[in-house]
Amino acid sequence: MATNTVRLTDKGSLTRFLGWFSVGLGTMQLAAPRLLCRIVGADDDGRNPAVMRLMGARELTQGLGILGRPRPTAWVRSRVAGDALDLALLGAVAVRNPGRRLRAAFAIANVAAVTAPDVAESLRLSRRRDRPDTRRLIRKAVTINMSRQDVEAAWLGAAEQRRKIEDAEAKVTFSAAPGDRGTELVIEFEDEPKGDDLGRLAAALSGKDLATQLSDDLRRFKQRVETGEVVRSDSTLAGHLLAGHLKQRPARPLEAVR
Repeated sequence: MATNTVRLTDKGSLTRFLGWFSVGLGTMQLAAPRLLCRIVGADDDGRNPAVMRLMGARELTQGLGILGRPRPTAWVRSRVAGDALDLALLGAVAVRNPGRRLRAAFAIANVAAVTAPDVAESLRLSRRRDRPDTRRLIRKAVTINMSRQDVEAAWLGAAEQRRKIEDAEAKVTFSAAPGDRGTELVIEFEDEPKGDDLGRLAAALSGKDLATQLSDDLRRFKQRVETGEVVRSDSTLAGHLLAGHLKQRPARPLEAVR
């Protein structure tokens, strides 16, 4: 099963990394503020844990903002401002805790290392003047070891799959697979979920996105055409939903668990 993303939104891989980095760091700061205080060389009592939680809430909000917008210019700029605030606070920590300046210096170096890409992405996004394009072209392909005539006839009989494709205004093509290995069935469609990356993740976890559904539909279609039946392990009886993989156990024959 091949899946290709042909066109992405304005966000590049670096912007997405910064978004997920903010989410991860913010979550840690909110969950373990005293530990983070000790790591950066600050005392883990008094107002410091509360300040760490505030910084965590800021990071988490910024991360969600970056991931939830097709062109998160303002949110990336806010990360630059947040970096400046973090550097100032860490400088104060170094001054007030002479015996732990090495920890503070290490933390400052890490913040400075992230500041550079924050500034670069902020400038790149600020230069964009066109309207954000939230669409991406998804290509799903599967190779079926049957003749094109047989595959096309079987596809005509797959009413549920064809209706789903028609509703999404997707394009279906059939062609000879390389190496005389049968027929390649290709489905292309434009994906434009609400909430950009966060929307795509939520849809994938719930199994409501077309890409996830098509992956499972094409696997089942391939097996039905080639073998006449759909073979399922007890680990994926409901299909290949992302949420299901989180609790998936090693595959076993159905007879072994009865």
